[in-house]
Amino acid sequence: MKSRNIIQLPGIATLLILIFSALFFAYPVSAADTSGSRKLKIAVIPERGDLDFWILLKKGVTKAATDDGNIKIYWLSPSGLGDFKEQELEVDWCIEHKVDAIVISPVHSLRMKKSINKAMHRGIPVIQMVSKVHGNANTGYVHSDNFKGGRLAAEFLQKELKDSGTIVLGMFIKGNSPVNSRIEGFKAQLKESESKLKIGKAIYVGEEHKRGSSKIRVAMYGTDNPNKKKNVNAVVGFNESSSEILFKTLKDLNKLEGLKFVAFNPDPEMIQGIMDGQITAGVAQDPYEIGRIAVNQATMAARGKEIPDETMTDVYLITKENVSDPEIQEVLGLKERNK
Repeated sequence: MKSRNIIQLPGIATLLILIFSALFFAYPVSAADTSGSRKLKIAVIPERGDLDFWILLKKGVTKAATDDGNIKIYWLSPSGLGDFKEQELEVDWCIEHKVDAIVISPVHSLRMKKSINKAMHRGIPVIQMVSKVHGNANTGYVHSDNFKGGRLAAEFLQKELKDSGTIVLGMFIKGNSPVNSRIEGFKAQLKESESKLKIGKAIYVGEEHKRGSSKIRVAMYGTDNPNKKKNVNAVVGFNESSSEILFKTLKDLNKLEGLKFVAFNPDPEMIQGIMDGQITAGVAQDPYEIGRIAVNQATMAARGKEIPDETMTDVYLITKENVSDPEIQEVLGLKERNK
């Protein structure tokens, strides 16, 4: 009896060890699906979903998922203007439902850092796109060359204004990293070229349209009375939201004539404004390509493959002269893309 018991114990111990090992290592094996056989759940969290920029970006996301054929996309768009508290809740949802990867455009460079770190600590790969949080979060980052975009806008206005005049810079809300990079590029171009152009005012025009319009009038005319003599030669809207409010306000005031206006991320109405000569130029990103690349990288990360720390897409100066070019039409979403 003793001999038989002694023989059986190692068998039981071995069985327990095998069961424990299987349970312990089950999650990591499924998390890094290197074979690509398991359908991946990838969550995409934009800053907002109502603007044309994000609609085009979603098409790129869909393209990447379709090409792969083994991805389920969860498009988790904040309501309205976008809010970091909503994004926090969406990241929590992703953790609770054990998605395989998260693609996110943080609405605030400081306030979303904790949520992103929380997801990564739970073993969920995170790809930041368009904007990012402060610091060196260990994520991939897909974005436009925003610094170059700022330079393009400054160079264009230097030529248009013969390097003389006053400019108003329009932003939407604070804490947006792409806008900050564009402004840095804009100022760097003026400084390095020893430009005589002057930045008269930099204003935040979000989140309420009526208050934003009032700020624009004060910035441009030194008072809320638009009948005063104009003392501004150019206006730059540094993202789609601010450009939209600037364009509508100046159009309603009938003050666009003779004013140089550069709009970042122009929507269809603003593109028509470029064609009609109401808007002097636009600076466009390629949101479709950003969405496509970001999901591709999230897929790679979920399958345990290496991804680059940073991927940068190009930016484009849009004018009345080139707005009909096929490449520009694709970037603006005016022509369907096959790739």
